Amino acid sequence: MKLFFLFILLFFLSICYADRVVAPAFLWDASKDTLGRVITGSPDETSGYWWDYNDENSGGLSQFIWPSDVKENEMANFYGPLIQSYGGIQGSFVLRKKDNTSNPYVGLGFNIWSIEQEGVDISQWNGLCVEYSSSTDFRIKIGYENERYESINDADFWFKVDASESIVAVDFPWAKANRLWGPVMESSEYIKKISSLKFVFTGPDSTTGDFKITKIGSLGICDGTVPVESVSLPRLVASAPMARFRKVPEGFQVLDKSLVGKPYVLFDLNGVQIRSGNLPALLKTPAAPAILRIKERIHYLR
Repeated sequence: MKLFFLFILLFFLSICYADRVVAPAFLWDASKDTLGRVITGSPDETSGYWWDYNDENSGGLSQFIWPSDVKENEMANFYGPLIQSYGGIQGSFVLRKKDNTSNPYVGLGFNIWSIEQEGVDISQWNGLCVEYSSSTDFRIKIGYENERYESINDADFWFKVDASESIVAVDFPWAKANRLWGPVMESSEYIKKISSLKFVFTGPDSTTGDFKITKIGSLGICDGTVPVESVSLPRLVASAPMARFRKVPEGFQVLDKSLVGKPYVLFDLNGVQIRSGNLPALLKTPAAPAILRIKERIHYLR
């Protein structure tokens, strides 16, 4: 009987993981983002929003210093206004020890699937790219499932990013990921249960620095090595088959008449809202691909 229930549990878990599928490639481009959000392919409304953290819970006094002219908008969103005003995530930081036993740190990142930090398989991304400038070296940490935001756990895999005074784009294939300690595991296995990506600045007490992040994406996307056209979200529509729509020269014809008249919101791949209203029989779009949201369902139009 116990074996039977164990089988049922394993089956249930496999189904849960199978349902969590993100885009095979992605690109966050600050020049096109107004929401402070990375579109990863997750249909969850809490996915992709930028957040930051520091070492307060570890006894430190480190903090980010953001441009003083940027304020939260009416939705309590800070990163959207910051990105719109400065063309990226731009700021400074100061690392300060108090009761820390290890080096102080600050970090910022986003959840790939949702705020619950479930793990998803991101192996199809083949690695990461980032476009940035920074006065100091930093790390891109590949956060394992259910990891706490404020963690600086060296059991995570991570990439070391070199300081650069000018904006540069750099690629990091999965095989180059580092790890200081932890259970024996290849990076190819580790990246099948990833919840978040984080930029971490750490160093000795009183370290200061400046940085700007303008792009992050899957391997080769940032500098155009992989064409932007390859960035697609086909798995977003597992619950909403493309048979509901037909592409025509003017846009998309709605084949499922039960959807006509329902409230909708249309987004581009960077999460920027294009238009909203009640869905017409012929949905005109300025560009494809696009993401159509009707109530809780997400439809990928291409």
